[in-house]
Amino acid sequence: MPGYREKDATSLFNKYKEEDEDKIGLNGLERLYGDLGISLDDIVTLLFAWRLDASTLCEITKDEFLSGLRRMRVCDIRSLKSSIENLRPQIYDQKNFRDFYLWCFDYFRDSRYKTMDLETAKAVWAQLLKEQYTHLDLWLEFIEANARAISRDTYSLFLNFIWSVADDFSGYDDTAAWPVLIDEFVEYAKGKLAEREEQI
Repeated sequence: MPGYREKDATSLFNKYKEEDEDKIGLNGLERLYGDLGISLDDIVTLLFAWRLDASTLCEITKDEFLSGLRRMRVCDIRSLKSSIENLRPQIYDQKNFRDFYLWCFDYFRDSRYKTMDLETAKAVWAQLLKEQYTHLDLWLEFIEANARAISRDTYSLFLNFIWSVADDFSGYDDTAAWPVLIDEFVEYAKGKLAEREEQI
């Protein structure tokens, strides 16, 4: 396959893997992203993990690394850096963003539980949706007071909600199959927005 050589990709993996385990851990990731000139808090690190279909936070297995690089058709730092930078525009494609967004639920969720804990969910939404949803501050404020954990259903449908419901909530159908938490949020947000209008 053009651009990918198993031997070179394996050597690259071995450069960053843990000494006693066949995986790249946090220390290895710090060195890898340092060599790539990418900050650890850059969203592109998440896009890279998504592209590798990584299953554990801050870890990349040998199989995930090699399979991912094979799909990306790269096997060295220079070509990997270029390929990773090309991932950025994918978050502006709705289908790709939805796939990435849904993958994030399992990536950040504690595998012992079916739900995502509240603080993690807030952090994920703050990073992924800060440029997509006008009322994200109200949503985060609301769930802080009204939720203890976030189900996959609520997490998934919240993206549908922000993409399909106007910022003034006109056209919102409370008889549709929205999670109760979203129904309650709409009432909460309408009240908060009305208060803001009165203060102007």
